[in-house]
Amino acid sequence: MSRKDLTDAYIQKYPYPRRRLIRRILQGLIIVASAALTEYHIEGKENLPKDGPLLIVGNHFHFLDSIGPIRSTNYLIEFINDLEMPNAPASMRFLPSLWGTLKILQGSPNLESMRAAEAILTQGGVLGIFPEGHVHPAPLGKPLPGAAFLALRSGAPILPISTYSEDSWDLFGTLRKKKRRARVISRIGKPFGPLAKGSLSKVPLREEVKAAGWEIMSHIAELLPHHARGIYAQPREETFA
Repeated sequence: MSRKDLTDAYIQKYPYPRRRLIRRILQGLIIVASAALTEYHIEGKENLPKDGPLLIVGNHFHFLDSIGPIRSTNYLIEFINDLEMPNAPASMRFLPSLWGTLKILQGSPNLESMRAAEAILTQGGVLGIFPEGHVHPAPLGKPLPGAAFLALRSGAPILPISTYSEDSWDLFGTLRKKKRRARVISRIGKPFGPLAKGSLSKVPLREEVKAAGWEIMSHIAELLPHHARGIYAQPREETFA
């Protein structure tokens, strides 16, 4: 099967957008719940492109960070992510499957999901990915290659969105102890890229993936408090002209 035939087959298998009704319902519930339990602020909505293709990237300090792109945009986002939610209540661990998240195991690329992700971007879709690949406490760490690989292969513009809670997402503890809702802010950065012209027939070199990963993480870091930026706290070098 040629590369074009393979891409066409995945476009038929993963037409964008999927699960439209379910995702709109979940998006509405997220908006209502976040309004009730948090003081939710969104900055940078003027940076939102009207349509795709678009690769949304963000931090992942808590399992609730994933609501940031959903809460702060109106896109029907396809997510590709590790389905594990280690610090999530058992009652919420079904949500990624209900949303239809493309599954990828940490450190073990899932060829099916990666090809599906490429097909979504080829259709002009919006794809969300957390470059570090798993939930971990602040600050930012090193990315896995998935986000950079997709950015280079697809040539899609990249939109950084950071989501951060100064109350460490302790929603009920903040209500009980501080007598107020937890403060959460999503910052939408300016789109950047593409980092390459994009060619699904070309496999990026390791050095290209590493440089693109640093570029992506640096843009996310610029939207976070200084102490959460980690190794990206220094001014970003313009790796790509």
